[in-house]
Amino acid sequence: FNRYDKSDSGIDVELIISLKPVIEKRDYRALAPKYEEPKVEESEIDERLNMLVEQNTPYREVKDGDASLQEGDQAKFDFVGRVDGKEFEGGKAEGYELVIGSKQFIAGFEEQMVGMKRGESREIKVKFPENYQSKDLAGKDAIFNVTLDSFKRKREAKLDADMIKRIFPSEENPDEKIAREHIKNQLENEKLMEIYQNRLKPEFIATLVESYNFDLPKNIVEKEIDAQLNQKAQSMSSEELEELRRDEKKLEKLRESLREDAVNSVKATFLIDALAKEENISVSDGEVAQTIYYEAMMSGQDPEQVIKYYQDNNLIPAIKMGIVEDKLFSKILKLDR
Repeated sequence: FNRYDKSDSGIDVELIISLKPVIEKRDYRALAPKYEEPKVEESEIDERLNMLVEQNTPYREVKDGDASLQEGDQAKFDFVGRVDGKEFEGGKAEGYELVIGSKQFIAGFEEQMVGMKRGESREIKVKFPENYQSKDLAGKDAIFNVTLDSFKRKREAKLDADMIKRIFPSEENPDEKIAREHIKNQLENEKLMEIYQNRLKPEFIATLVESYNFDLPKNIVEKEIDAQLNQKAQSMSSEELEELRRDEKKLEKLRESLREDAVNSVKATFLIDALAKEENISVSDGEVAQTIYYEAMMSGQDPEQVIKYYQDNNLIPAIKMGIVEDKLFSKILKLDR
């Protein structure tokens, strides 16, 4: 309601209704940016194949009592760390597993473990970096008493039918030629997606926004400005926020600086929605859920909690629009294979 007046003679109501803009029909496919199919070198296939073979080669326990720990071995050990002769929080563990050479520990720690044998104890001296997360330990010398319990070593990596089957479990006829073809396709798709995200997609959106002219609902533009303003406010200091609260002119100036981006964003949303209908692009609730689940799993988060967060913050429509956008552009740019 823009105005609501009640009197003895009746009710006077003024409503503001946002109407979808009318978008002209035109050959939007002609606006699509050009690109060349990415090429994959044999050396790139070799590198990826070697990496996959290494990742899928299992560790086996070294039982030879005379064998010593090497870089690349997976060590299982106990340790107690001390600074100035005192133990510190997080500096003690039993049965800790670490791949030597992975650089997960303080510089110099893993290197000093090389050469240890099963059951051997060793004193390791290191220095915490100046920028270490714990200020109490930053820049300080430490001594760790380490006892190696056991260690595992990868057998010599071998590219055979069993290894290819492990890498590509759905492949019925595993051989090196097929493996290389799979990897070539993967690398081509990865390169194509990188081109799409970094150039094609932003370039296409910018061209569409520039090429179409239509009026936008003012209240939707204002809401988008508010949304961008709130997002910007999250990165501001409390002093900056307080200054904006006191100075209305400064706040209005900041809002106006966001107007162009907001207009382009709203315009792009209407265009994508219209073109998606033209191309019969649709996204089901199942696709949205699947996308959120995948992203949550890849980032190590609980999918159920992520979905609840998106629902509570009304972010599901934005996720859905993002999927529509990618499906639309993939179709127009002929990226969907």
